[in-house]
Parts: sequence; C-alpha cells; structure tokens
Amino acid sequence: MKRAISLFLLALLLATYSDQLTAAEPGSISGNVYCDEDKNGICDCEEGGLKNIHIQIFLEHCGGTPLQTVSTDQKGDFIFESFEPGTYFVHVDLDYVCGGRLPTTSNCQQVKLAAGEIVKLPAFGFTQYGQ
Repeated sequence: MKRAISLFLLALLLATYSDQLTAAEPGSISGNVYCDEDKNGICDCEEGGLKNIHIQIFLEHCGGTPLQTVSTDQKGDFIFESFEPGTYFVHVDLDYVCGGRLPTTSNCQQVKLAAGEIVKLPAFGFTQYGQ
C-alpha cells in the first residue's frame, strides 16, 4: 500500500513538473552590420553590409568576456545559433570596424530569447569618419 502511494506521488510530481525537467529548445540571434551612407540610422536597401566585423554576445552587459564571437559575412550578416532562452547583449567590437567608421546606431543591443525563438536584431549602422 505504501509503495503504491509512493509511486502515485512520484507520478503526480513528474506530471506536474515535467516541463521543468526537459531542456528548453535553443534559439538563434541574427543581425546585420551596414554602411550607413546617409547617417540616418536606418538600413536602406542600397546601403551595403560590412564584412569581417566581429560581433560578440554577452550574458550580463556589453563588456567583459564574450560567450562567443562571430564575424559578419560578405553581406554584413551574422548569426549566433543554439543559445538557451535568456537575456543576452550583442555588441559590435569597434576594434574590428574598419576605415575609421563611427556608429550611427547603438553598438550594443539587449535581446530576450525565448525557447526555440529566432530573433532578428535591428541592423547596426556605421558611417565613415568625417562624412
């Protein structure tokens, strides 16, 4: 009798908390870095992406030791894949922005990632120094 009650309670606990026992489905965070030729902070279709720019992802703020660093492709696109749900900070590493470029948008963005979500960040804009 005690064993049957114990098994019943165990089954009840497993049914109640099973969603907390399974690992959350990872998600992805993507974005773009572009040359903001008109310096308006809006990515226009004709403005091209910046390649080989280092993008970092952090847990608590933009700074310290990054969880991962990726580089933009030929079109200025980047992606962080297979991240657990949570709050992250995505940062353009200004040491790798070439040609004396200055930001026209924030170079740090906070993102809240839900289980299985694919987040597309607003584009990071840069213009040439002196323009």
